[in-house]
Amino acid sequence: MESMRVSELLAALDDFRIKLVEHRELWGESLGSPIPDYPVRNRDALEAQSQWLTRRLGALRPYIERFDSAWIMSRAGVQWDALDAAAGLTAVAPMKGPSLGAVVEKLNTIAGRLEALDPSDSISADHRIPLRSGLGPDRLMLAYLNHLHPYIAAGCSKLFADEHYAQAVEESAKAVFQYLREATGLKIDGASLAQTAFSVNRPMLSFSDLSDETKRNEQIGFMEMLAAFAKGVRNPLAHSHGKPEEQQNAFEYLCLASLFCRRIDVAKPKLRP
Repeated sequence: MESMRVSELLAALDDFRIKLVEHRELWGESLGSPIPDYPVRNRDALEAQSQWLTRRLGALRPYIERFDSAWIMSRAGVQWDALDAAAGLTAVAPMKGPSLGAVVEKLNTIAGRLEALDPSDSISADHRIPLRSGLGPDRLMLAYLNHLHPYIAAGCSKLFADEHYAQAVEESAKAVFQYLREATGLKIDGASLAQTAFSVNRPMLSFSDLSDETKRNEQIGFMEMLAAFAKGVRNPLAHSHGKPEEQQNAFEYLCLASLFCRRIDVAKPKLRP
């Protein structure tokens, strides 16, 4: 299936929208009676406009529907397609008028979304191919920092934004275990803290009643991941001050730390006897 560059699609939609506005104006001027159904003047000009609009709609519709698929309108129990009614000449006035207004407004909204994308990106007409966000990786990572778990974001977002990537990761790892200490009251640290807090036999925090193997596996799996985070991420960073870290890796470590904190949030307190 074909694709178009963002800049090309934006130009095509703007042209289509302008022609729709011209068509709406001429169509309105061509109505006759106080409660009209169809135009009584300018038939040839309207036919020419409609022919151009319907052909362009045929080419643009797959792209339009990538951004908005809700084009069905209704009135008094009657439903119709607003795009078809706006471009064609078969709809009666009570259908075509609202359709023209709705389509022009929605095309403006779609144009605004396109303007936020990279002009050189391609958009496929195939709805199964995801749209890109329009933000480069750097901007995406910075934009997401405030959506990390608050305990991680508070201590690490500024470090990351200031490009202190290794320090941001180290602080995020420390924060996870401090958060777990606060949740359990334990004074130990690292892998021992994870193993004690999420023990299967005498858990202080658990994700379920641990009544079957699947539930116990979830508990064990999280405990082992958390212990490995201490051994494989936090401890090496704590003993290699100044070691550089790549931006992408650092961001994903921060996301992992954020996930650990969110999982701690949903674990139910189960204090040891």
